[in-house]
Amino acid sequence: MKIAITTVGSRGDLQPFISLGLGLKKAGYDVLIISAKNEEDFVRNYGLDFHALDVNIQELMEGNSDVQGIAKGSNPLKFMITHLKGSKNLKSMMIKTQCEMWDACQDADLIVFHPGMPIGYYIAHVNHKKSVLLNPFPVVATKDYPSILFYSLPRLGKVFNSLTHALFYKMFWALAKSAIVAFWKGKKLPKVDFKTSPVIQQIKSGRPVINAYSPLVFQPAREWGINIQTVGSLTIENESNFTPAKELVDFINAGEPPIFIGFGSMKDINSFTRTFEILSEAVTKTKQRAVIGLGWTKNSFTGAIPENLFLIENTPFTWLFPQMKLVIHHGGAGTTAAGLIAGKPTIIIPHIADQPAWGLRVYELGVGSKPIAKKNLTANKLSKAILFALQPRIVETANQLGQSMRKENGSGKAVEIIHKYLTDK
Repeated sequence: MKIAITTVGSRGDLQPFISLGLGLKKAGYDVLIISAKNEEDFVRNYGLDFHALDVNIQELMEGNSDVQGIAKGSNPLKFMITHLKGSKNLKSMMIKTQCEMWDACQDADLIVFHPGMPIGYYIAHVNHKKSVLLNPFPVVATKDYPSILFYSLPRLGKVFNSLTHALFYKMFWALAKSAIVAFWKGKKLPKVDFKTSPVIQQIKSGRPVINAYSPLVFQPAREWGINIQTVGSLTIENESNFTPAKELVDFINAGEPPIFIGFGSMKDINSFTRTFEILSEAVTKTKQRAVIGLGWTKNSFTGAIPENLFLIENTPFTWLFPQMKLVIHHGGAGTTAAGLIAGKPTIIIPHIADQPAWGLRVYELGVGSKPIAKKNLTANKLSKAILFALQPRIVETANQLGQSMRKENGSGKAVEIIHKYLTDK
């Protein structure tokens, strides 16, 4: 039985789906990952089949003026509105991507789709296939707390919370709708409901919806149906073909555990030298050592590196984070989960979208400092946050949360849900 898994985005948007794919393959299923072509080698290294979409997410983030403009702000309304403006070139690329996903999914029995790739629901619907929605971040509406894009706003009650989710669905669907509709009508496919978000349609259909984050971080809501399951983070336990550099191992072992600092896919070419100066000053001021992950900024820094800092490129967090004292990052869903699972205090420097919500949630859980927006980052603010996050009570709370999250087995539970769905008559 063949399962197509569709996702596009940063590495954090891909890794949970790789984890699921590995679990499904081990359970005997034929698995195909469908994602951006720049991730092909990464996926195939895990022994999974891959269908490359003709889009390079890293190049798009680096070279597309619309996307670069989005990355400069952290206000959720501004973020969404900027997306909605789009460009003709971007729309043409998105239409082509819909066609590629349609072709890649035709011989699948089940389609697992990321909420940012909602065409998966329609492909399954018109071809009489089964579908599963996998959410790496909170998507399902609840009266208990606001939508993740509005989570940092003042709490105004259950009605307000519901309105934020409705607005999120409307705007999030608007991002993908025009390209999907253009492809669908151009191919003259059977009529489907384009008025309602496919994410909502999947949720209301009773088909499985898997929330791939910890219920200890965002609690499941009482009003959700039994088809909506929050299983925990989907992590990759054994990173393929990874051997740490001797220099990195030596640096880690040369003293007290260092701090990790990295902003992942958040490109910072034009200002990284200044950012690096801020990070270096804060680390030195607090008498710490640090491993700094360059992420997508890896080719832009040529300055001198102080002895208490060590720069790295791609290093698996499952290996790295347990050896750190504290993790500081942009607040992507995957990076946040990796730090919390490792049981480490966390400081989030949010840039865009859902990142402020993860930052605030870390503080609410008592496992880190208040988030510092990237645009407001200073050495003094970061120094204070580091000292705050390294207080014994926060270190212990983070350790306890990590112990609990490591027992969740999100991937195993997700595989069980899908297996039951496929085998039930």
